[in-house]
Amino acid sequence: MRVDVILDPTTSPWEVKELGLLAERLGIGGIWNSNYPSSRDPFLNLAPLALASSRIRLGPLVVTAYELHPYKTAKALASLNELSHGRAAVMLGGPTGVNAAMGMGTGRMVGRVRECVEVLQAVRPDRALNYPGKIFQVWGFRPDWATDPAPQVYVGANKPQMLKMAAGVATRVMLGDPTPAVLTRALDTLGTELAAAGRSRADVTVSALIAWHVRDDRGTSAVEARSQLALRGMLDPWYLESFLDPDEVALVDARREAFFGAYKQGSPAVPGVPDGVLDKLVENLTLAGDDTDIDRHIERLRHFKALGLDEVALKLHGDQAAAIRRIGERVVPALA
Repeated sequence: MRVDVILDPTTSPWEVKELGLLAERLGIGGIWNSNYPSSRDPFLNLAPLALASSRIRLGPLVVTAYELHPYKTAKALASLNELSHGRAAVMLGGPTGVNAAMGMGTGRMVGRVRECVEVLQAVRPDRALNYPGKIFQVWGFRPDWATDPAPQVYVGANKPQMLKMAAGVATRVMLGDPTPAVLTRALDTLGTELAAAGRSRADVTVSALIAWHVRDDRGTSAVEARSQLALRGMLDPWYLESFLDPDEVALVDARREAFFGAYKQGSPAVPGVPDGVLDKLVENLTLAGDDTDIDRHIERLRHFKALGLDEVALKLHGDQAAAIRRIGERVVPALA
């Protein structure tokens, strides 16, 4: 199982370079640069690492088909791929906080992502790309300089419509914050849709984003993990129903604004939500605790692998260098 890491959106290009080289030395498969509304440009932020590294894959996550026309995404991705000699990747997804920052709506999500995937996967140095999409068009794009191996294009998909679309066009899919029940359901849906599209499960690599909050101190880990809960599956009830009681699911759903308030303030306290419910959310939606918890987290990842997960991308927080060392020294060898 390939193990990637996802950097915090505040990470500078110089820090990305140093953290990426550390990850490369420790056998980590890829570095993802988070793309948030106020973060640095994710393609440019990876350029120093692309030039300095030799093996590790690297790319931005999440890039939406709202903020950039697929033609512009294709140029940026091909440029990063050239800098890294064929090691670039990108994760495409639906609406994010970037939409709100741009004052944009969220319509035609699946169609936008599909057309973006189709454009990126059709780029060739030896022939012009003419794409007459319903939403986007590209005419005469032929980057004859883009001769490195093609970049890896991931689709962020969790729900049935996106999984159906991905089954028709994608070679790589990334799920978010899976529990065993969510992963099983997603893989079952993907398998059914792949068969309907005349494809097999072997045609698609499946990764999953999972939050990593392992720290020296369990208290520090708990504070960090709780403050980030608003982002875990966006706390959708269908994520939570496999490990919370119906009354607890309803409570979390009703208190979503309080979770987002805690996230904005970096607070571990969510008004109106008992500690016991917060602990269940942390336990089921993250990898948290201290070094004594790593072995059981490895077993959880092995279980995901047995269910059919091919790769994992661990979202880092806090001391990212320490997290990379823990992952590289403990997790990567265990999942090799």
